[in-house]
Amino acid sequence: MGLGDPSGRRGGFCCDADLERIGCDGQDWETDLARLRERGPREETAELLAAVLREGVAGATVIDVGAGVGAVHLALLEAGAARAVDVDASKEYLAAARAEAERRGLSNRVEHRYGDVVELAETLPRAEVVVADSVVCCYPNVDRLVGALVAPQPNVVGLSYANEAWWLRVAMRATNLWWAFRKSPERWYIHRHATVDRLMGKAGYEVAHDGGPWYWRVVVYRRLPAS
Repeated sequence: MGLGDPSGRRGGFCCDADLERIGCDGQDWETDLARLRERGPREETAELLAAVLREGVAGATVIDVGAGVGAVHLALLEAGAARAVDVDASKEYLAAARAEAERRGLSNRVEHRYGDVVELAETLPRAEVVVADSVVCCYPNVDRLVGALVAPQPNVVGLSYANEAWWLRVAMRATNLWWAFRKSPERWYIHRHATVDRLMGKAGYEVAHDGGPWYWRVVVYRRLPAS
């Protein structure tokens, strides 16, 4: 989910009134959908997809958290995943993802759920793959988010989120102060890579891929074998 960063992704964290601070309000869905159709996934999303595909998705159930217009789960379905659950806090993006699934002939393999994944975690099905592309930076409490992402007991978890560089932290603070001054509920957060790795390690996962462009981290975790 965008934060007005140098990557040119979505313009800001604009939240639904009933899912304040978490879900984008979907103001950019037309731009995002047109871009996906014309140019394909963004650089960091393409890397995330490639890394997840290396882990294997044939026959898998995929949960795509904060899916936007559906770039990730639709690509994974086309690559052999069996079904997908699109969880998003934006009704506009859910509608856009549903329309794109219908256009690609995949609508019968996608379930769309509106809400905060932290609140919905206990209702989600088991899934072999969970992805959250540009979602970590929406949550002030990354512990709860990670708990929700691993609740479906996936074999693979793929994330992309803001780099922890100092200048991005400065930009984050300045932007959040500006939003607070304007009495906007919008916020974005930068979490330490080591913190996310520690939480995933505690949940029983190891890093299988760690990369991303200069402004963004792309990381895929693989479930450790049971001891």
